[in-house]
Amino acid sequence: MRSSPLVLPAQSFQTVEKAVLAGLLLFSAMLFFIIYTLDVSVSNNLTSEQGLFEVMSKFLWVVLAVLCVVKLGFRKWGILTALLSLIFAAREADLHKAFTADSIFKTNYYKMDIPFAEKFWGGLVGIACIIVLVWVLFSCCVYLYRTKAWRQAWGRLTILAIAMVFFTKVCDRLESVLYDDFQVQISQLQAVICNMFEEGFEMLLPILFAIALLCWCRRVRGS
Repeated sequence: MRSSPLVLPAQSFQTVEKAVLAGLLLFSAMLFFIIYTLDVSVSNNLTSEQGLFEVMSKFLWVVLAVLCVVKLGFRKWGILTALLSLIFAAREADLHKAFTADSIFKTNYYKMDIPFAEKFWGGLVGIACIIVLVWVLFSCCVYLYRTKAWRQAWGRLTILAIAMVFFTKVCDRLESVLYDDFQVQISQLQAVICNMFEEGFEMLLPILFAIALLCWCRRVRGS
């Protein structure tokens, strides 16, 4: 990224954006088809820890990390975006709780009766991951604003990808929040829908970020 971002002339809606939106609609239709026409075991297998969505997510985040280094170089943006991609890959692989009693990103973990050393090192890793996430997100938002990126295809795709991150988190937390805070129990079908869209769209996130990155390279750097 440049220290003095260039505000480029506005782009009309590009073919790549139409293709991405069409792909998301087709993928959503496929998810609904699986949910409503096939046995629930198919959905459970797809979203399980060893299912297609989880396995592909890990692989695609690693691919995105490599792409970030290739396109952005071994400089600040290249290294930190690649590192963040690897953090997401590690999160999908459940490494955030593989070496500790529970997830290092949960506050309840630090209230558990476990050795202080484990909490300390787990917390240190967790804080480092959060710092990388916040820095990249904040810097990206500043860059999007300074370059008026919503007028560019790469910017609109980046904003869409960020929105999808929040969408997957809503799908992830919806069932527990409704039950814990409002005593509302959603049906099994609704739970399957939330789970399928959470895991399915999480798998698509690195692909969408990769497309946005390639569009940025072509538009801003001409590469």
